[in-house]
Amino acid sequence: MNPGRLAALTSLAVLASCFTACSSSVDVSFNLINPCQEDLFGTMGCQLIEVEVSALDPADPLYPGREVEGLGPLRGTCDIGDGQCSISDEELVGDGRVVDVRCYLSLETEAVARATSSALKFESGGGGAGGKTLNLLFGNVNGFVDTTVLDPGDDLGTCSKLGITRNQGRFGHTATLLDDGRVLIAGGVIRLGQGVTVYLDTAEIYDPLTGQHSVLLDSSGDAAKMTASRAFHTATRLRDGRVLIAGGVGRIDDVATALRSAEIFDPTRDIFVPSGDADSLSTPTDMGAPRAHHCATLLATGEALLTGGAVYTTGSLSTYLNTAKLFNPDSNAWSDVTANMSTARAFHQAVLLDPATTQGKVLVVGGENADGTLDSIDIYNPNDKGFFAGVNVSMSRARSRFCATRLQNGEVLVAGGTTTAGDFTPDSSVEIFSLMLEGKPYGGFKPDVINLEVGRMDHSCNLLETGNVVVAGGRLAGGVATSVGELVLIGSNTYTVSRLSDSLDPPRFQHTATQLESGWILLAGGLPNSDPNTMGEMQSQLFVPRPR
Repeated sequence: MNPGRLAALTSLAVLASCFTACSSSVDVSFNLINPCQEDLFGTMGCQLIEVEVSALDPADPLYPGREVEGLGPLRGTCDIGDGQCSISDEELVGDGRVVDVRCYLSLETEAVARATSSALKFESGGGGAGGKTLNLLFGNVNGFVDTTVLDPGDDLGTCSKLGITRNQGRFGHTATLLDDGRVLIAGGVIRLGQGVTVYLDTAEIYDPLTGQHSVLLDSSGDAAKMTASRAFHTATRLRDGRVLIAGGVGRIDDVATALRSAEIFDPTRDIFVPSGDADSLSTPTDMGAPRAHHCATLLATGEALLTGGAVYTTGSLSTYLNTAKLFNPDSNAWSDVTANMSTARAFHQAVLLDPATTQGKVLVVGGENADGTLDSIDIYNPNDKGFFAGVNVSMSRARSRFCATRLQNGEVLVAGGTTTAGDFTPDSSVEIFSLMLEGKPYGGFKPDVINLEVGRMDHSCNLLETGNVVVAGGRLAGGVATSVGELVLIGSNTYTVSRLSDSLDPPRFQHTATQLESGWILLAGGLPNSDPNTMGEMQSQLFVPRPR
């Protein structure tokens, strides 16, 4: 048996049968692959397997949540000893299908492990999955697993890592989910030792279907290059699938300098497009002013909003920005906002509020500037293309280098960070912003503040399909990374914290955390400690969330 393959679960078959629209059935089979260096199930055990097939398109009969219409995902259950589960239904055939395989001690208990596919086309021919056997990575629920090679061959079941050409990971990079389910990992910093750092102009691709990291190559087979080496930039997937890469820090005349350039990644050709490219929509390379450590937010209009940031002088942070820029993907043009933020800020967060109830406003919160950390917020008004004046809303404490995410109810969770710029003392508090607080025209933060078990900064937080939030990694006092992950459990106006029993290994901060089509979270790169000679982490990990 191949290394890493589950002994008790060698294959699962999903049979998609067409009765009216097709002349033959479509058979798709899956092997379940152990994650490298991982002990599955722990003490829980696994007796039953459930297979669910759902769709990504809300209009599709298999889309989750349509059970009240007598529709929704299709499911089949079998005993683990059978080694095979089958589902047969004509509704299985179609595009954008996601297969979720769940392992239970009994159906009255929570799932202990699961494997989830990327989006698949359940059809024969034309790139469909019909007639194929695909490998899926199996992992413990609410645990972290190493990214693992899923391609058939000698490397099946081995660990898949970043840093293929440089033999080390990166930090200060971006990781962006593409329309085809792959992840673009672009730019960042690597260290060569003795205080020497290199800003990268290369990119890597993580493909969940194969489980592999690979260097992004151009048509000549060489490493595809961005137009500039950059780190601490932003990368925003636009509605047409292109990725806008803007600003950041590069090295000019051997001095760390904030960049005023921007560029486009074109996923149809896997290249970075400079201005003036005749074969693709392009973007002016000059934003008009340099900025790094800023935020970029995709607006409900399809525009990208860049807020705040900082400028470097002689290699050090010098000037903080209260300005913002708009990128229009239709005209590929930059423009200034009509009214700037109330204060300059960098290392902040910017979150698109619920477009259905807020007309697409953006919350810009916290950060730091030359006067220290900030407790203030600004709110962007898309109708006027500027920021409201006189908002006067504050968090319970100032914070920068924290995380923020919009919850399913439209509120915004902010967590951790540092409350004092420069000393890097981490904070553990969690606050909730609501635009709908009575008597407050610009909303406010709820009075109840909860705390993480572990204070942290430069960490990540991601909203899960269950509505809860996973908080992972981060820097502790003393400059070392934490391996502790926590769940913020979101109830009906209640918020509690639960520490995960599994650990992020290796621990890291200044990493990226990208939600895949499967709902799993890819954690890539980052640093284990603040020693200036420490190299970035190569081993990426996946967080395996509980099924919805």
